[in-house]
Amino acid sequence: MSIVRIYVRTFQIEEHADLFLLFCKKLKDECIDNNLEINLTVIQNSSNKNQVTSIWKYNDQKHMNTVRAHISKHVKMPNSLSPKEILYTGEVIIDT
Repeated sequence: MSIVRIYVRTFQIEEHADLFLLFCKKLKDECIDNNLEINLTVIQNSSNKNQVTSIWKYNDQKHMNTVRAHISKHVKMPNSLSPKEILYTGEVIIDT
C-alpha cells in the first residue's frame, strides 16, 4: 500500500524558501542520476512565498526507507534554514 507524506514548511524569510526550492531541484536531479524513483510535488504558496509544501508519494515502506536513506546520504539541506515544519502522513486508501 502506498504512503503519502505532506510537509508544510514555513521559513523565516522568502530567500530561505528559495534555497529550499533549489535543494529540491538538486534532489530531483540527484535521484534521476542514480536511477532512484521518486514521486515528489513541491508547491510554493503564491501569497506567502516563505511557505513551501512538499508532497511525497512512496510505493510502500521499503521504498520510503530507500528514498529517505538516499536523501540523508547524498543531499544535505542546510540546517541553518530551520523552518517550522508540519508533517501529515498516512497510507493511501483511494488513488485515482
